[in-house]
Amino acid sequence: MNIGITIGLQSENESMWINGIKLNAILLANALMQIDGHNVYIIDTSNKVEDLTKVQWDYKKFPVKRLSDVFKTTDIMITLGTSFPASIIEKFKAQDPNKRVVKYMCGNSYVIEMERAIFKTGNDLGEAPWDPGADEIWYVPQQGYQNEHYYKTIFRTDKVYPVPFVWDPMFLIQEIARYKKANRKLPIYNPSRPQAEKRICTFEPNMNVVKYAMIPILAVEQIYRRGVEFNKMYIASGKTLLKNSYFMSQIKYLDVVKNNPSAPKLQFTSRYPVAHYLSETTDIVLAHQWENPLNYSYLDVMFMGYPLVHNADMIKDAGYYYPDFNIESAADQLEYALKHHDENREEMAAKNREVLKRYTIQNKGMIELYDKMIDNLYDGEHEMSYEYDWKTNLYK
Repeated sequence: MNIGITIGLQSENESMWINGIKLNAILLANALMQIDGHNVYIIDTSNKVEDLTKVQWDYKKFPVKRLSDVFKTTDIMITLGTSFPASIIEKFKAQDPNKRVVKYMCGNSYVIEMERAIFKTGNDLGEAPWDPGADEIWYVPQQGYQNEHYYKTIFRTDKVYPVPFVWDPMFLIQEIARYKKANRKLPIYNPSRPQAEKRICTFEPNMNVVKYAMIPILAVEQIYRRGVEFNKMYIASGKTLLKNSYFMSQIKYLDVVKNNPSAPKLQFTSRYPVAHYLSETTDIVLAHQWENPLNYSYLDVMFMGYPLVHNADMIKDAGYYYPDFNIESAADQLEYALKHHDENREEMAAKNREVLKRYTIQNKGMIELYDKMIDNLYDGEHEMSYEYDWKTNLYK
């Protein structure tokens, strides 16, 4: 089968770290390439890049093609970074009864579309991508709680399934090589820094309610009130928050702010790639999410050896886990990591490595599951529970 995965490139040599869409497409392609008998490639639907070889990945390993060049020859179209109107899906499938279209949903559609409807105005948002016509809807498992039944309704199909989450350290390894070549400080954990000099960082993008820095900030406030030593907290992608007067009115009452007017303990920065933060401003990563319990950045952090304090219940067997919005528990885990991670780091690293494997192509069960799902697009012979098991990244 010729399998194409769609994205929309915006410029030549576009950074891999702008968002998770390109990473998701490449890593999914990498997984599907492990299945015998398929020709897998990336499809650019934007027509904004003239030379498609100028991408920041191995073009020969992960080729990218124009939609117009492969529209006829593609057998399975996986729409990941592009949403097609129903008319395009109908035209594609009308070419041959064996053509298949899979919508691969990797964002929290319900929350994003809710926020657009409630908080945005004007006509610059386009139309909601509620086009029916796909044969199946596949969604990354962390989005199921809010989106499974949402997708069934808006896409008018019961063929809505969670799929294994795919991750790989290949691009982090490239970053390490690039840092070495440039003689820059490597984004690899350094256990020699004294506790009082350790820097806490949160990477949440602060773009919507799913991933917002307030809970990490309040956990740091808790340990500050306890007298726990640390250097600073860096809030990545946080400079926009400083322009919000309501947010500023919230944090000005915190001890960690008002007790340090001349040497602020909280530092708000612009958005940078994860490797930059790990190299420049991080000793401990403190994370919080709302119904989005798998994130590339969390896995990246653990791969690089950094302690991760988090509430992601799909990786509760890794890092330093606290539940839900429990700020006191988050502070407890953060304090423990500050005081004891270095003495336990080898044990923690071994535990984290086992967790990371279940999202990579080392998990042969994951490859077999994707193989069966592709087969089921045609003959439906494989009986599966479609019930996701976070402990294995497979079905139960």
